[in-house]
Amino acid sequence: MGGSIGEAARDASTELAVMSPTDARTWRARLIAAVRAPIPPGLRGVHGSWIEAGLEGLPTRVREALAGSAGDPIDVWLVRWACAEIPPLPPVDPALVAPREIEEAPKLSAEALVGWLANIGADQLAYALRSKPDALQAIAATLGREMADRVVGAVRRIGVPPRAGALGATRDAIARCRGDAGSDLLLVIGARTIAPYTDPLLRRQLAVRLPRPRGLVILAELRARAGDPLDRAPAWDALTSP
Repeated sequence: MGGSIGEAARDASTELAVMSPTDARTWRARLIAAVRAPIPPGLRGVHGSWIEAGLEGLPTRVREALAGSAGDPIDVWLVRWACAEIPPLPPVDPALVAPREIEEAPKLSAEALVGWLANIGADQLAYALRSKPDALQAIAATLGREMADRVVGAVRRIGVPPRAGALGATRDAIARCRGDAGSDLLLVIGARTIAPYTDPLLRRQLAVRLPRPRGLVILAELRARAGDPLDRAPAWDALTSP
């Protein structure tokens, strides 16, 4: 197996090899229980709109099984069908406002994830248009007060470390800022910017933290830009500092 799933499998194999027989049995039992469980771990952290989309068109008994404990094999199968689009999620870390490493990003609450992506997008927009303040001001005015304030904050911080000289090439920033995404413009730019740091599982984990319409937009941008060269992306410190 390749990619992040292959790496996780190799790490798990190494971890299992050094466990005591008792710990190994406990570890295997926990994994078997997780595999057989009809509901993905961390379902409470998924925005309800993803669950509703999975339930659409399925019998009423699926909703009842999902709300309770699906013990009947048919209920288990139906719940898994309804949850097939939803990845396992780690618990939200309420103290986390920006990930220290990309693997921590799925631990962000929906509010923190929006704030983090919006700040990254604001930095890129301010950086791309730093020589055209009138154009930057005009775009910021269309984003609403909260997002416009983020752009104002970005104008001040992009010129100092750790962002100064670490936000990538100007032409790449301009390319990330192209298009009309309406009020979600900063989030879209932020998703495009972090995309090279992500893997397929993490991209879906981030998407399901958000309302489904917005999450699908972010997921599409993450997928579209995942192949961008990492050496042309902003430095990680520039993406995570306050």
